[in-house]
Amino acid sequence: MVHQPGAPLDWADLQLLESWRQRLHQQGWLGQYPDGVSYGNVSQRHPQGGLVITATQVAHRTKLTCADYVLVTDYDPATHTLTVIGSTCASSEAPTHWAIYQLDPRIQVVFHIHCPTLWTQLLQQPEMPRTPPEIPYGTQAMAQAIRALYPHDPFERNCFVMAGHQDGIFSFGRTAAEAGQVLFAHAKLKL
Repeated sequence: MVHQPGAPLDWADLQLLESWRQRLHQQGWLGQYPDGVSYGNVSQRHPQGGLVITATQVAHRTKLTCADYVLVTDYDPATHTLTVIGSTCASSEAPTHWAIYQLDPRIQVVFHIHCPTLWTQLLQQPEMPRTPPEIPYGTQAMAQAIRALYPHDPFERNCFVMAGHQDGIFSFGRTAAEAGQVLFAHAKLKL
């Protein structure tokens, strides 16, 4: 990772993304394991290119500030190198988010959650896209697997399961509401 220190982001749309992150957190879909490792993250396409994503190890916090988000300006899949501007490092899932944005320019928001019951339920649905169980998260192979999942219009199924990443689920949308709605619908919860 190439990390360039920078001032906290000052981006008006960050408030909407943060409000959705808080909703996901309230469901327990973003948080921290007993060993101290945080799970789950959110991102949004940046209007000047790249993406804004939650920083590493902040998912367990109830509220985040602009300093808890970083700008990923580039990802080189050949060397698995991220270029990040911000006060800290990006989530380890940033390459996976980047790969999802590369599927379609209409994708504006990506959510990554962890939910054991929903993960198990979705794995039992044969039509649910899933990455192969042998592929670890945050890797070049994961980015390639995502491209393989979506040879056509990604909005036909804007949610997929990471079969090799215990409890890991991704959703995406043209808006935060679209990315969130599919998760709440699968979980049979009201927005």
